Amino acid sequence: MKAVLRRSGSAAGSDDRVYIVGAVTVDPARRRVLAAGQPVELTATEFELLEFLCRRPGRVFPREHLLSEVWGYAAAAGTRTVDVHVAQLRAKLGEASPIRTVRGVGYSADA
Repeated sequence: MKAVLRRSGSAAGSDDRVYIVGAVTVDPARRRVLAAGQPVELTATEFELLEFLCRRPGRVFPREHLLSEVWGYAAAAGTRTVDVHVAQLRAKLGEASPIRTVRGVGYSADA
């Protein structure tokens, strides 16, 4: 419940804000993603993860933090799910993917 409220609150606070990181554009109000100008279909969780990272470009987030913020799980509740979703995002975004792995730490979105 806390995660749902947090997501709705963050979406309401940034009505028309569009995030551009490298060749990826994330439009939260329209729930639309473009990679190199082409629309990309994402699942709800993939979208939430990409949006979270693109809102804070350059900042590195540990897997546990991503689980807590995007999924609403307690830390250490299976960080492998983050890795799987990042792999799926990278496959869908292709060469335009801004997601960078920081070994032993987590992930960030870089231009």
